[in-house]
Amino acid sequence: MEESPVSEFQWGKRDLIAFALFFSTTVVFLPSAALLILRTFQPDLRFENLSGVQQILIQAIMDIAWVVFIVFLVRILHGRPLLRTLHFIRVENLSIAKLGGGGAFLALLVLVASTVLPTPSESPLEKLLTTTASLVLFVVFGIALAPLLEEIVFRGFLFTALTDVYGVRAAIPVTALLFAGLHGIQLRGNWAALALIFLVGYIFTEVRRRSNSVIPSVIMHTAYNAMIFGISALVTVLGLDNRQ
Repeated sequence: MEESPVSEFQWGKRDLIAFALFFSTTVVFLPSAALLILRTFQPDLRFENLSGVQQILIQAIMDIAWVVFIVFLVRILHGRPLLRTLHFIRVENLSIAKLGGGGAFLALLVLVASTVLPTPSESPLEKLLTTTASLVLFVVFGIALAPLLEEIVFRGFLFTALTDVYGVRAAIPVTALLFAGLHGIQLRGNWAALALIFLVGYIFTEVRRRSNSVIPSVIMHTAYNAMIFGISALVTVLGLDNRQ
């Protein structure tokens, strides 16, 4: 039997509910489970004392778990082709240079805005980059892995599912809001930074909508992270941040 076109497939409310339940369960229990395991080596360890390497690894495990669940929904539950269902679709006349430049420019705008908006004395990123190991791991995960995983979750699945169920007008801001919420733990107490992340997520989602593909938003997100992490790491390593 010939497979029906991907365009005929639509996500339903049950898919969103299933992912929301899995997402919430992961956020609540996975860090706690990781902490219990780590306490076998460090009995007095608490969440606020987690090292940069430990925090990065926990976030990476959660991202991978969410993507694995999405793959389960696509391939096992619905029996759909993975890449096309998640809109990893080839885009005609794709300009990697323009998308990468746009992502880097967006990062510069965010960094400039961060200097004039009220922020805590020490950013969560600065707290993470305290050792060479955490710096290297942050660069590898933040640039090479996180943009791809987060785009699969937010622009590949969530935006598509929200569009199918509630329409594109609701899907864009809700996707951007959820994207900002993911970074809420890292940016807790920094409402200005969260507002900026919401705007960044909105732009990524609009790029995804216009191109009908996740590939452009992956490129922009990768360039954005590379610029943010590169400049932040440079400032941290050289000790150029004089905020008290």
